[in-house]
Amino acid sequence: MSLALVLSATNVASAEQNGGQARTVKGVWFVQVTIRDCATGVALAPPVNSLVTFAAGGTLHESVGGGGFAPGQRSDGHGTWTHEGGHTYDQRFVSMINFATAPGPGPGFEAGWMKVHHTVQAIDSDHIESVGSNRFYRLNGELYRTGCSTATGTRFE
Repeated sequence: MSLALVLSATNVASAEQNGGQARTVKGVWFVQVTIRDCATGVALAPPVNSLVTFAAGGTLHESVGGGGFAPGQRSDGHGTWTHEGGHTYDQRFVSMINFATAPGPGPGFEAGWMKVHHTVQAIDSDHIESVGSNRFYRLNGELYRTGCSTATGTRFE
């Protein structure tokens, strides 16, 4: 029993040293996402701003922040997150692409959906970084594009 008390006291002290919050992703984050070349890691476009909520129980909501989509073309993202151990988390979400992009410059998007999978590191109680991939699907379920991205986030207070 005394070991349990010592461990409990250590956890409380650790949380107090981190501004009263443990290193967890649970909460609301201002996030900047950068689309990258998967082979070189070079940024392909300026960062896109977004809001991400990691809710209690492991659900996730990601707001659309721009990034090449026409107004109303892409839905918010809905998904899950899990604690992988230490300060590492796994996030996965899907968003609908409601209509195809009109022909023009850039790669464009087809109607269907996008899946995003990132590994998230809690740097401290107020900052996260992540790296991962995205996959784009047509309405018939056919994969037509893959990509890579990184993100940094600051906790909303």
